[in-house]
Amino acid sequence: MPEPRREQIYRLIRWVFGADLVIGLGLAALGYWVWHRPELWIFGLDLAAVGISMLLLFGFLMRRAEMRD
Repeated sequence: MPEPRREQIYRLIRWVFGADLVIGLGLAALGYWVWHRPELWIFGLDLAAVGISMLLLFGFLMRRAEMRD
C-alpha cells in the first residue's frame, strides 16, 4: 500500500501541470484567434508542451512508486 502523503503530492503535482496545460492551450487559442499575436500563441503552445510532458512524467513516476510499494 503506497504512503498516503506520497500519493497526495503526486496528485497535487499532476493537478498543477494539468492546469499549466489548460492555461497554455487557452493562451494559444486567444493569441491565435482573438488577438492575432504569434508570440502569444507560440508561448501558449510551449507552456502546454511543458505541461503535458511533466504530466506524463509524473504519472509514470506515480505508477512506478505504486508498483514498488
